[in-house]
Amino acid sequence: MDCISPSASFAIADRLEAESDGELTMIIQPNNQICSSASCGTKVQSQVIEAGYGSIGNSTAFFPENQIWLVPYTFPSPESITYTLTHEYAWENFWLPFARKYNVLPFYYWTPALRDVFISEDGTKQIGGDLRRPEQLEGLIIRRTASRAADESLGTWSATPTEVSWGDTVQGMETGVVQGLETWSSVAIGSGMGSVIDQVVDVGFMCGQGTLWVNTDWLQSLPEEHRDLIAEVTRETTEEAVAQADELVNERVGQQAPPPDGSAWDEFGVTVNILDDDERQAWVDPLDPQQNPEKWEPERELLDNFEETPDDFYERIYEIARESNAPNSPSEFSIDAWWGDYLEEI
Repeated sequence: MDCISPSASFAIADRLEAESDGELTMIIQPNNQICSSASCGTKVQSQVIEAGYGSIGNSTAFFPENQIWLVPYTFPSPESITYTLTHEYAWENFWLPFARKYNVLPFYYWTPALRDVFISEDGTKQIGGDLRRPEQLEGLIIRRTASRAADESLGTWSATPTEVSWGDTVQGMETGVVQGLETWSSVAIGSGMGSVIDQVVDVGFMCGQGTLWVNTDWLQSLPEEHRDLIAEVTRETTEEAVAQADELVNERVGQQAPPPDGSAWDEFGVTVNILDDDERQAWVDPLDPQQNPEKWEPERELLDNFEETPDDFYERIYEIARESNAPNSPSEFSIDAWWGDYLEEI
């Protein structure tokens, strides 16, 4: 939990074993030994494994309805992402229909972040300076996730988006196959990409949320006392993961201009471009879901796959992310509704 790309997995495993007096053991297979973030969801669905990792962005390869969470500028802050994903409205109108279709639910969440655009040294040479305006991306090939929203966003900003596997991105940046990528800073550093990144432009355009997906049949098969303990531990560790979002970005990553001494961006010599209001608006305006609703109609149409999901679902989650009850900082975040409250309704 205190590393550059924190995950609650090992903390959850330790707590479950300790608090169940050894009755519950969570076996973690790291480093894509069983599946990758692009394939774990299907293995969870078929119960090859009980639970597996896949970010919200990568999960759209097997759970396409998750595209709705990736509409750019839906979320004003990292904590608003997890707040909205765990809101009772989201559970009742999205995750329950989702579970009925896929036999899968989100189990717990990583520290949330907003996605930015990163370019290599080759990319910097091509644009001839600091990356501050979207039109500077013209001619640059930028690696993207499988999501349509990422493709549409980068293309709108004049870049050439392309799908490259996560594992091949570092080599692609080194060799000039791609000149950049879109992701969030801590996961880029944690995945070994810091050395090939020359600049980051802080545009915070899309949801960056690591997620563990769990098979609901397996959850329902557990003794009630074990299920309740797992629900309690995953809820609490998700709250702890969210609470450190500001400290992670500001101090560990160092997403400031200039990056603080000893932060990751300082050690890698990365230029952090923090935009003024007018510069930022140039990135926001062409993607803003309020000004350009037709651009994101394909994401809303995917919700037709769930008969129970209301037509105005996206409009409501946009409001929830900004409502008065939403946390003003990560330290204020808490979870009021969790998967344990809904298992009997699946």
